[in-house]
Amino acid sequence: MLYLLLKVASSVGMGLVLKRADARALDRLPLIRTNYAVAAVIGFFAAVALDQTRISGPAALLAAVTGVLFVAGLFIWARAIQAAGLALSVVAMRTAVVIPMLAAAIVWRERPSMLELIGGGVALLALALVLSEVAATRPVPAPETQRHPDADSSFITHHSTLTPDSRLPAPPKFLWLTLLFLADGLVMVPALLFRKELPAAETMPFQTVIFITAFFVTTLLYYLRRPRLTSDTLKWGALLGTANLGNYLFLVLALAVLPGLAVYPVIAAGEVGLLAAAGVLLWKEKVGVRSWFGIILAVLALVLIQLGKAV
Repeated sequence: MLYLLLKVASSVGMGLVLKRADARALDRLPLIRTNYAVAAVIGFFAAVALDQTRISGPAALLAAVTGVLFVAGLFIWARAIQAAGLALSVVAMRTAVVIPMLAAAIVWRERPSMLELIGGGVALLALALVLSEVAATRPVPAPETQRHPDADSSFITHHSTLTPDSRLPAPPKFLWLTLLFLADGLVMVPALLFRKELPAAETMPFQTVIFITAFFVTTLLYYLRRPRLTSDTLKWGALLGTANLGNYLFLVLALAVLPGLAVYPVIAAGEVGLLAAAGVLLWKEKVGVRSWFGIILAVLALVLIQLGKAV
């Protein structure tokens, strides 16, 4: 149970840091690169401290692939938060629990109960409600230039720092939410594969290789683009990296002692409730009627899935 609580806390921390970074108009690339550097260093020393310094070829390969997925998933989450807000992005992200559940049923023959099947259907309905509302929402044009009150006095932010070309129309919100659903679901599958097929003694090396790979990928992108690096970026990137390490580590540890069909719904329900509340209460995000129904149904779906596992 402790691992589940720590996993939820880490994920909520990531969402809050990403939302805060977006509010301060920090460039994502150096932020995410710093995050992976910090996570890799912490993971390395943790592996040494636990005397887990060896990793098999299959585990290293799986970790490398997962690292690439991590980069894509984190960038997509950051863009989804910017486009649709924290409250709605977490619905898309956590209803993706149906993807590893489907993998568990197909690959490892874990048989879902009727309640789990109903819960999966309700989760997809929740996502559909959110997507239908954001698709019907007319985008509000933002000013070309703005100065954030918390930003450095010498740093004026332009929307060109957030999108490749501010003259082009931003992709619709539902696109980012759909991509987030797919990306987060795919990121959860390797943790399930690791738990099923690979030794638990390689947990920390597996985690560390993930972040080293992600750091190399973001470093390549960084030197291709050469964005501005600020002290704020380093600070928030370090916080994000610490939370990111715990986010995946505690997921793997939870899966080592509990079945996947029990772990994912509990994590998802907690994260949906807390992050949605944070988006609405802390950042005053506007959530429409259909999206509120989507948030409620998402939590209900995850509870049904959990109850189905207990049957």
